Amino acid sequence: MSSNGTGFEHGKTGSQLELERGIEHDPTKYDDINLQIKEVADEQTWHQAHIGVDEELTPEEKEIERKFLRRIDWHMMPLLLITYGLQYADKISLSSGVAFDLKKDNKLVGNDFAWLSTGFYLAYLIFEFPFAYIMQKYPMDKVLGFTVLGWGVCVLCMAACHNFTQLMAVRTLLGILEAPVTPGFLIIITAWYKLEEQMLRSMAFFAMNSFFSLFILMANYGVGKAAEGSSIASWKAINLFLGALSFIWGLVLIYFLATPKNARWLKPEERVYAHARLVRNKTGESTSGIAINWSQVREAFQDPQVFFLCFFTFLTMAASGGFSTFSTIILQSFGLNTEQTISYQLPWYACMFVGIVFCASIVNRYPDKNINIMTAFLMIIPSLIGIFLEGLLPNSKRWGRLIGFWITGFLNPGNFIIWSQTSLIVAGRTKKSVVQALNFLFWCLGFVIGPQTFQASTAPEYRPGLYFCCACFVVAECDLIAWWFWVRWENRRRDKRTQLAGLTPEQVQIEGCLFGLQDMTDRQNPHFRYHY
Repeated sequence: MSSNGTGFEHGKTGSQLELERGIEHDPTKYDDINLQIKEVADEQTWHQAHIGVDEELTPEEKEIERKFLRRIDWHMMPLLLITYGLQYADKISLSSGVAFDLKKDNKLVGNDFAWLSTGFYLAYLIFEFPFAYIMQKYPMDKVLGFTVLGWGVCVLCMAACHNFTQLMAVRTLLGILEAPVTPGFLIIITAWYKLEEQMLRSMAFFAMNSFFSLFILMANYGVGKAAEGSSIASWKAINLFLGALSFIWGLVLIYFLATPKNARWLKPEERVYAHARLVRNKTGESTSGIAINWSQVREAFQDPQVFFLCFFTFLTMAASGGFSTFSTIILQSFGLNTEQTISYQLPWYACMFVGIVFCASIVNRYPDKNINIMTAFLMIIPSLIGIFLEGLLPNSKRWGRLIGFWITGFLNPGNFIIWSQTSLIVAGRTKKSVVQALNFLFWCLGFVIGPQTFQASTAPEYRPGLYFCCACFVVAECDLIAWWFWVRWENRRRDKRTQLAGLTPEQVQIEGCLFGLQDMTDRQNPHFRYHY
């Protein structure tokens, strides 16, 4: 019978084996677990593992933690917020350009415009796993910084395009370079924050999609109008403006973005503290330079929750990929001019932003309540109603169709809750990378397929595409209901096995922390409980 030298038999130890064998747990082993933690952890980590068990934070320690958390927020969150906002701004540069003759100047015909979106997301899809490997092997913060620099160059190059082929090449490169940003940022959040701190921070940078768009759309319009009559086409001026912003910000990110392992603003003892305060997450390391654990790769492909997550992402993004890509064209079909086409998109982004703020407030107010999946379920209902209005009302009911379009903006807050959920349901460094890559692979797949349901032959109303979006929303809601029932059943099954083993809450907490330090996954760690 093999051992790995830390008391684990085939990667298991203590009560984990006893839980699987259904035998009574020996309480005297509690001290053995403490010894094992001391063998693999420093004094700070050992102390943090015992918080809430047989030790409590002193008032002085609480104040130290509060100040430390504030320092993390001031150093990290502005970088994540601005980067994510710029990423989305660069994505919508294509849609903004349509309002300023991008299709005409580049001689786009038929389904060319749909393929520009599809090409971007195909590249994004293909490079999701390579970047997951690169970010685990090399410093994640530097990889992300250089990709932002690269996508700034790509957006600048769009201004030099004159035909479909050139646009397709640049959009493909842009898709490659944007592939690591969202999964990388979610992993960076887990590297800095406790579980109860993560959801609000993740939702905050997701909110920049809508918040930045409210201003970028107006800025794009201003730049486009200012360029009219000049030697530079308006859509080219918009891409030069956005590309320059991204390039400059990429330089900032290369220098300042960091993980606890290499942050310049942390002293050595503070790096130890930054690592120690996360021990009760039970999710393992979230740093780079760690070897690939192939058993965790296999587990990611066998985990039912990963199937629920990826299927939900695919369905909602297939819908979103269609109506968001063609939103400008659909609005133009209402008889709107350039100014109206851009300004009438603002309420859509406002609905998205309000929805995100609402969801973030709810999940932050009740961090110990399992309300995430049900909150996402509720946020999709307005989107479903909106698609019905947009797809079924006749053109004569322009305001009804407009309102339908606007309230589809509530879809994204539901998506963001579910994506932020991955940090609460996945443990193990390699598994986290693989699950994030899988999730955003299906995100890309949805965006690849979605625009193709909006065929040129159905322009300008694209009603078959809107019916497809409606069907996706209905099935996505069914997926969330099934996921909710499954995770409740799994948590109860684990609770029952823990009770049968005779474990005390103290033993569960301490041993769960030990397993997390040993980089066990959520399925290997019997004391891991899923937040839903």
